[in-house]
Amino acid sequence: MSMPLRRGTLTVAFSAAAALLLALAACTQSGGQNTPPTVPVAATIPVAADTRTPPPTVVMVPTSTSLPTAAAKPTPTLAATSTPVATETPDPTATPPPPTATPQPTATPIPPPTATPRPTATPTTPQPDTTRLDLGAGVFLSVSPEAAIAGRDVSFSLSGLPPWDRVTITFIDPQGVPASWITDEDVRVLEQDGSEATTIVMYPAASGVLDWKRYGAQDETGAWSMDIDVAGGSVSITYTMHSLKLSDVETVSLGTLLTRHPAPGFDIYYSDLVPAALVVDLQEHLSDTALLLERRTQTEMGQIPDVYLAGNRELMTMVSSVTGIDLGLEDGYYINFGQRPGIFMRTDLTGTEVRRLLTHEYIHHIFDGLANERTLPAWLTEGLSKYYEFDTALSGPRPDASRLRQFAATDLARTAAQAGALFSLAALESQSDWNSRTDRAELALQYAEAYMVVRFLNETYGPLSGKDMVVEMGRGSSLSTTIKTVTGLDLGVFESQFNRWLVKWEDRERGPIADYLTALEVILAAESANSEQRAENLNTSMTAGESVSSRAALVRSTEELIDSLHSLSPPDRAQSLHDEAEEHFGRILVWLTLELQAAETQDNTLLKAANAMIPELRARDFTLKRNLSNLQFIFNIDQ
Repeated sequence: MSMPLRRGTLTVAFSAAAALLLALAACTQSGGQNTPPTVPVAATIPVAADTRTPPPTVVMVPTSTSLPTAAAKPTPTLAATSTPVATETPDPTATPPPPTATPQPTATPIPPPTATPRPTATPTTPQPDTTRLDLGAGVFLSVSPEAAIAGRDVSFSLSGLPPWDRVTITFIDPQGVPASWITDEDVRVLEQDGSEATTIVMYPAASGVLDWKRYGAQDETGAWSMDIDVAGGSVSITYTMHSLKLSDVETVSLGTLLTRHPAPGFDIYYSDLVPAALVVDLQEHLSDTALLLERRTQTEMGQIPDVYLAGNRELMTMVSSVTGIDLGLEDGYYINFGQRPGIFMRTDLTGTEVRRLLTHEYIHHIFDGLANERTLPAWLTEGLSKYYEFDTALSGPRPDASRLRQFAATDLARTAAQAGALFSLAALESQSDWNSRTDRAELALQYAEAYMVVRFLNETYGPLSGKDMVVEMGRGSSLSTTIKTVTGLDLGVFESQFNRWLVKWEDRERGPIADYLTALEVILAAESANSEQRAENLNTSMTAGESVSSRAALVRSTEELIDSLHSLSPPDRAQSLHDEAEEHFGRILVWLTLELQAAETQDNTLLKAANAMIPELRARDFTLKRNLSNLQFIFNIDQ
């Protein structure tokens, strides 16, 4: 018998279950400070030292290691004061020479662009759709678009910066509250205490350029400001988030007032708190997704359903009550019955999440049509929606935001399979049972398991096997008959083979990446050991010959590490990280060679040149290890 269908999407439930993973991966880990020796030992050559306490930073997954420190300078200076928040990788401390050196002398820093705070920046001639601001001292800030729109991202670029100097960025909302920092992967960065980070640290390379974005899917209209600090010099600029003006005037009452926005072939109805730009962008997204899915599923797309957007969960509840839906934890649902069939969803999510949610519900619409209104097992319809939700998102903008959530789902299901804790397919057959579950761990697992069942189907029996099952059931076949037709297996055998497949499953792309990162971490650990050995050498009384020998050993060890690095074959996704590592180790070799030559020749100029490289080495080390950790985070690789 044909039944009206309702498909709910529990993206919040899935995200909540994965929240611990995402939060832990996004947390900043503090690196402990190395304590300088209380009794300094004479250094061979007195030159400028750099043993500053590292400034605080927040990154997604920093790695604590030891960084290089210059030899000491005889004139004592005060070291920077540490703060109780997350810190960058600490530096080992050099031994200061007698007679008056302090345990933490500080080298002269690279001059910042300006030492005087400026409340506003002076605009210069802008490029098309870009505002260019002169911050002084040859530093320029570009903001694009020139007129920022609420609900859309804003791009920023600093140029003319002193290379390798620490830069911090903080956004302030129209209420004067620092805004949380959202990464390219649509993850809010967390401090160690679990609070949302509002400041991010970056380092410009030799080009003196830094680029970043404000992912403002939920940024409100009004005057925003951005505080930029470069090596102690600060500047604050203000930009305005405008609301996109639409000519929509027709409204309907559906638990709350909704405004109608006509789109080619369908309508979008949106409530208060939904940015107008998001309405337009989701219209384009849905039209593009329909064309993409037509190719991916080899299915002719019919009429696109109307879409109803609610600005938050409270408004969503009002709308759902009028459509006859008792809203649970769903962020969205699709119905094909009633006076207003269509897609219903909330929009107070991150930019990539709201697009995946719309895609997910639209896929329900597609396969419900292919099923000729016959009831599909929940694991099939939800698994197909999750499968194509990820499939289309991974080919779109910001794919890593979806990739990390995809791997969170795959690994959740695999872990359950290995523990013998999967649902039976029979337990995931009823849509009403599916929608009634309220335990967040169960909610996450049922979506993850359904997704992996469809992956098993499509990767084992052909890329359209999941669709073929829907078509077969749409002809009136039972589930067991359909499984037999598509796979040649009885339902019980199919389920057993799926379980065995999932226990051993590994992503083909992730495996080589994980192997490469493991090898790279071994090399980085050896470099950290060299750094610690260098610090120990500086704190040990040596003859001139012993000093030369100890430094020569560090140079030889670094050359061996570079050979090991050259022997690695990085997969494509890790190639840029590999290039970054080779550049970093090349600079370490130059630095250690300068120190060796200085010890051999007693040439203070060479040691000063080595000291001058320390800001670059610190910045490269910080950035390399942050990027390595970020790649581990995206692919859910154990750290």
